[in-house]
Amino acid sequence: MLYLDPWNKVMVMAGAAAAVAITILMVVCFVGEGCLVYEVITNSKKKKDQARRLSGALYGAADKNGANLTNYAACGRRDVRHIPTRQQSVASAHSLNEKVERSLLSRLSSRSRTDSTYSSMSSGRTSPSSSCPPEDIHSRDKLPSSPPAVAFSLLASISPDSSVAKLAIAVESATDLPARDYGAHCDPWVSVTVLSERRSLRRRPPTPLAVFRTKAIRRAHNPLFSQTFVTDIQREEMKNICLLMTVMDQDRYCGPVEVGHTSITLKDAKQTVAAPEKFATTQFIKQTTKACGELLFGLSYLPTAQRLSFSLIKITNIKGEKKKEEEIINPYLRIMMFSQSGRLVKKKKTTVKVNTKDPVFNETLNFEVAPGQLDNSRFLVTLWNRRQVMDMTIMEDMKDAVNHDSSDQEGNGQAGYSSGIDRAGRRGSQGKQKDDCIGRIALGNAVAGDKERDHYRSVCGTPRQVFSMWHTMG
Repeated sequence: MLYLDPWNKVMVMAGAAAAVAITILMVVCFVGEGCLVYEVITNSKKKKDQARRLSGALYGAADKNGANLTNYAACGRRDVRHIPTRQQSVASAHSLNEKVERSLLSRLSSRSRTDSTYSSMSSGRTSPSSSCPPEDIHSRDKLPSSPPAVAFSLLASISPDSSVAKLAIAVESATDLPARDYGAHCDPWVSVTVLSERRSLRRRPPTPLAVFRTKAIRRAHNPLFSQTFVTDIQREEMKNICLLMTVMDQDRYCGPVEVGHTSITLKDAKQTVAAPEKFATTQFIKQTTKACGELLFGLSYLPTAQRLSFSLIKITNIKGEKKKEEEIINPYLRIMMFSQSGRLVKKKKTTVKVNTKDPVFNETLNFEVAPGQLDNSRFLVTLWNRRQVMDMTIMEDMKDAVNHDSSDQEGNGQAGYSSGIDRAGRRGSQGKQKDDCIGRIALGNAVAGDKERDHYRSVCGTPRQVFSMWHTMG
């Protein structure tokens, strides 16, 4: 054991006290304001953050090096999504097309710099971004909003020595897009369709020549796309060309849902003249609702059991898309419960009715909802079409085969299992096809539909009673 005289003990204690004092001073100096070391560290961090902010990409963009929104001439064809309608067979003609594209995009870029509204355009590969962070949905409902609109620009390049013209379409942004009817933010994207409208006595539908789409932007009601697309069109068809802009919402629970659409012809955009100039516009989109069928169901709430019951009775006159009217419809209903913020809480569905447009369900789906959650909860009733429904005779044969020898079927997957359908007729991991959402309605205290909102409020105001009502699914 080490022996220390009194003076050595005093020196050890003084050294320990000095070490503690120095440590406290350093901690206070690094944490507290007013110290020289603290100021140096804070200033260096601020400079790094500012440099990172200036060199970073826009809000919502995936490119960390920033998005080039103006310089087309320096980027060349690599930053432009080019989908020609006709293939070029001669290499010299292909190089000429590259020069025309670069010239067209440089003209579009130079003119966009002088425009105060459309001051920037991006190529097809530029990651889209949102113009502002997602705001509160309920605050949006209280504020007066203007109709939704989409901003885009057009510029055609016509060469007197060529029969093919190039058309550049720049999708700029969308504004005042509505929230989903069950209380969630929208994930918008824009579909651009180049149509050829020829007048005929038979009233044939327009022929699509090219189809483009932007990238989807999550949780944005005023998205900034800034994407440009280039396509080739015949000069003699320019007077018949029409552009269809369709704003879509990528709903993960119902698939793509149309928000609205607008159209414009090249003649109205003054792109059919000998020397066309850039045409920039902002157009309101038309919000259309399609009746997909009439649903009759009852709704009741039991406070003691905290149970909300949907008595689904029947649906009449189911209407699918025009292109799929002759397709066999195997309908079923799916009900999803959402919280006030739009988060999915629970979902349930009915049985599938085979090959009918007037199904009768007579089923009851129950949801556990506390009295405090009843006012803020929202429900989405959706109508679906099961793509794969097996015939009853095939299912009986499969059941007999399963009872005869189940081990062989599990080993080699024969007796009709190659399509990825299990014994219950449901979809497997292989050969999977997604079901189609035909229509939907939303129920809640703050939904957009007046009839749906009144139906739900009557149940909340008068519990223990069943309120039955017809609703049009759209």
